[in-house]
Amino acid sequence: AILVQALQLIPSCRFSPFCVGGFETPMRAAETGFLESGTSDDEQLTRESSVIGSTRRRYHRQIWALAVSAVFIAAAVLLQILGRGLLVRKEMRGAGTVYLATTETCHTAVEGEPCFADVDWAMKVGITGHPDWYEGECPGLKPTSDFEEFQACVYKINMTTCPLPCNPAGFTALQDLVDQTHKAHTKTDIHEEPCHIAKKGEDCYSSVINAMLQGIDEHPGQFPGLTKESSFEEFQAVLHNNPGTSSCPRPCNCHTADETDECFKHVVWARDIGIRGHPDWYHGIRSESTFEDIQAYLHKHEKGHCPLPCTVLDLSKVEAPEVVTDDQDSEVEEQVEEELAKQLAKGANTSGRHYEHEHEDGGDSDNETCDTAVKGQTCYDDVMYAMQKGIHEHADWYPGLTPASTFEDFQAAIHKRPEKRCPAPCHCHTARQGETCSARVKWVLREGLEAHPSWYKGFTVRSRFEDVQSRLHEDAKTKCQAPCAPRVWGSPSIFCFSVFRSQGYELDLVKAQVDKGVGIFSCDEFRVLSDETLPVSKGIETLKIPPCESVGVSKDGTAANTLIFMQAWFVIWHDATWRAHDWVIKADPDAVVLVDRLRTHLKPHTGKNVFMKNCMKYTGPGWPMMFGSLEAFTHEAMETYFKGEKRCRNELQWQAWGEDLYMGNCLTMLGASSEFDGGLIGDNVCKGANCGDGTTAVYHPFKSAESWFQCHDQATR
Repeated sequence: AILVQALQLIPSCRFSPFCVGGFETPMRAAETGFLESGTSDDEQLTRESSVIGSTRRRYHRQIWALAVSAVFIAAAVLLQILGRGLLVRKEMRGAGTVYLATTETCHTAVEGEPCFADVDWAMKVGITGHPDWYEGECPGLKPTSDFEEFQACVYKINMTTCPLPCNPAGFTALQDLVDQTHKAHTKTDIHEEPCHIAKKGEDCYSSVINAMLQGIDEHPGQFPGLTKESSFEEFQAVLHNNPGTSSCPRPCNCHTADETDECFKHVVWARDIGIRGHPDWYHGIRSESTFEDIQAYLHKHEKGHCPLPCTVLDLSKVEAPEVVTDDQDSEVEEQVEEELAKQLAKGANTSGRHYEHEHEDGGDSDNETCDTAVKGQTCYDDVMYAMQKGIHEHADWYPGLTPASTFEDFQAAIHKRPEKRCPAPCHCHTARQGETCSARVKWVLREGLEAHPSWYKGFTVRSRFEDVQSRLHEDAKTKCQAPCAPRVWGSPSIFCFSVFRSQGYELDLVKAQVDKGVGIFSCDEFRVLSDETLPVSKGIETLKIPPCESVGVSKDGTAANTLIFMQAWFVIWHDATWRAHDWVIKADPDAVVLVDRLRTHLKPHTGKNVFMKNCMKYTGPGWPMMFGSLEAFTHEAMETYFKGEKRCRNELQWQAWGEDLYMGNCLTMLGASSEFDGGLIGDNVCKGANCGDGTTAVYHPFKSAESWFQCHDQATR
């Protein structure tokens, strides 16, 4: 700007037609009002001469000042340009490390910028609470790393959040960081377009069968390189690459093992030895199963490093029809479907829950048909009784089971009692925390559906975990097994969670509740969070958040624990289980939660963007309030929070608040509404807890297992 101003001043005098000796003439001055009326020419010229002299000196000073400024600016610009090609030395921890600047613009974040807040959080919270989040992209990052190292890591993980820092340690050149980041964000990962082998009833299936039976003969040019002996998947791949002729998804990559493959040896050993000696290792597979069936099972269950086998149909047994239409229920399609069912991978599709498997004793003669009970069957009613009442009232009838055991687990236990006449349930496995399949299901619910809706037609962010797992079960690369039957939920459905310290009375209190299936453990789904990963019961362990260190006292005398719960809410978001539910409940471990009553209180507000206030201890500004012993949010309110929580973190002065005050203020700022229900909770911190009142949904606080269950028994008797 200074350079432009200087250039405008100098030529305005040097090159103007009205400029004499570098200054305006009286004629130009008269035009601009320079001459004063009522004065003689001599007087005016004398005055003009004086003014011109003064003006000349002032202009000279201005021009010289502008010229000096221009020189400094030019020098700075030149240094900036040259600096990009210079070696910049930085001494760190006693050792000199050389960094080479690049042509990419760099900027180290400063306080007040969104990037600074993200890097600061990573340094203070993320690296200690979630070190696994940084191991992949930033393997050398440690809690002692400096600010720019952390900014470089945030840059690598998400290029849109932070700019390239100027001097991050660990890179001989900033260009290394740029190259690595772009590579990381363009690589193909496990979330590429999912594969799917078409099944009967789908448009693609009919198109593939038509191509195999007729298309290859009538239009061989449309199927280059294929023959009648080519696999089902090869035909589907051709149709997938020609979307104008069909709507086929990408088929899964396949390869049927031959004698040169290591997988071939695994299949032969399983067929000749493994299945006979250990039938329980191969659910649904017999020694008489086809080579492809056995290979598919080994592939799906990650045994023997086997690829997905291809499907080769014996079309010589099938007479080609004159015309095959999408809605034609032809005998030819039924014959082909029967042949396809024999050869498609029994672990790679979800065509049904009925399949044969060996007895556990490995007998070769008799087979037992599995059948997971469904509503309307007596066995189903027996299983539901066992899950809802029997396990609590007669736990000895169900050895090894807990209230969290699956439907199939209970059916298997009842199956062992001949008088009940329950068939053996089909083998299943719902992915658990820490398993690859679980991570992929949660990715779909958390990000995949929004980013790639066409990959998951018919699914929404509120789809149940088991339904998404069933969908991924079809995609060979996910390694997802067939999930167990989803549990029956109440209405409205409720997801609950608690946060507690690994040290202290809370762990024992939580274990006592889970053993009885009461409190939050009677919610439709639940999670428990702690500063350590802890086993709570069989199949239940805590999700880890950073250590629950001393948090100080808030302005209203409660714990200033907002940061801890910011971390907890992030863990809940990442877990994604909450998204299928109508309500999300955060309850303290010492709160006696009665879920049936809770549903009654919450039902009128279901579907709205609201959170519940539950205490009117005083009147006036700020009341009623949401007390943190029981916090209730609709699904819609949680979506609002997770979309806008960064704004709350940056704009609200939350550091001295309790987390309940923070959540209420945050949601209000983001546009959610509140509803007051004084009957939601009886809290001794508010207006008192009367466990025998017969209507309240939650009572608080009861810090010992004895007092907790005394209140629970009084409330439910």
